Amino acid sequence: AAGGRSVGARWAGVRGAGPGAAGGAARRRQLGWGKRKGYEGPIEAPLRPYVSERISPDGTRLALDSRDGDNDIWVWELARHTLRRVTFDPRQNMSPVWTPDSQRVIFTSQRAGSANLFWHAADGTGIDQRLTTSANAQFPASVTPDGKQVLGYEVSQATGADIVRIALSGASEKRPAEPLLQTTFTEYNPEISPDGRYLAYESNESGRFEIYVRPYPRVNDGRWQVSTGGGTRAVWARKGRELIYVDGAATLMSVEIQAAGSTFSAGNPAKVFDAKYAMPLAARSYDISPDGQKFLFITDAPGDKRMRATLVVVEHWYEDLKGRLPAK
Repeated sequence: AAGGRSVGARWAGVRGAGPGAAGGAARRRQLGWGKRKGYEGPIEAPLRPYVSERISPDGTRLALDSRDGDNDIWVWELARHTLRRVTFDPRQNMSPVWTPDSQRVIFTSQRAGSANLFWHAADGTGIDQRLTTSANAQFPASVTPDGKQVLGYEVSQATGADIVRIALSGASEKRPAEPLLQTTFTEYNPEISPDGRYLAYESNESGRFEIYVRPYPRVNDGRWQVSTGGGTRAVWARKGRELIYVDGAATLMSVEIQAAGSTFSAGNPAKVFDAKYAMPLAARSYDISPDGQKFLFITDAPGDKRMRATLVVVEHWYEDLKGRLPAK
């Protein structure tokens, strides 16, 4: 989708054509921490076909998208080392993001046909509550610091992928997805800055995906390109002075940000460290801790291979068996 509205292979992956989707073979993966000096090692969560994860704003839990047979959202408690299932619908549930108070998880579910937004209490109590009703596929990416809006992207065959926002107030499940950034190109993965004043996202307007930043909520008042060698899957460090993203060579990069009032500037991208991490889908498959010092990754489990069913057919087994049995 380099240079137009077609979403191409990236959208195919987001829709669930990757590991764990129907017709695919699940690959077991592990969760691991890294610091600025490099990858540290796995955490004690069980091996599962994870495709995305998010650290809660209070730093105590992980929301996980696991594409096993259940295709559900799970929460891992870091201190207690416990894994808790949050959704139980048999249809695919994916792409979790936290509300700022760490009390709820917003996610996409295909239970009603189209991929629409739902949320659920992170402790597993209560029921799933539907947030949107649309014929278009919708995916959450981040929530504004005041908790009033979720930002995400909406995909349709007619318009491609565009950035939208959805109000979280009110009880209606028919909240409209308000177009926030709608162009003739493809935009993914909007991330709001910690102070709520800037929006980072990826677009293929240059012919390849790069990371851009715009003011928020007046997105047409400015536009700055942050990445220089390709860029996807951006996330802000929690203090807002650093933007992390994955470059065109699948390297984790960091850019220092200077912003004051209407003035915005980005430094030169620098490599964070080398790590072998998995990026199964177009959505962001890593996260940064609240203190900005640790990175959470998904990595393939050592020695794990795709599990495929094998059927062995033996012909003429009855005649062979008779030849092995003693004569009566």
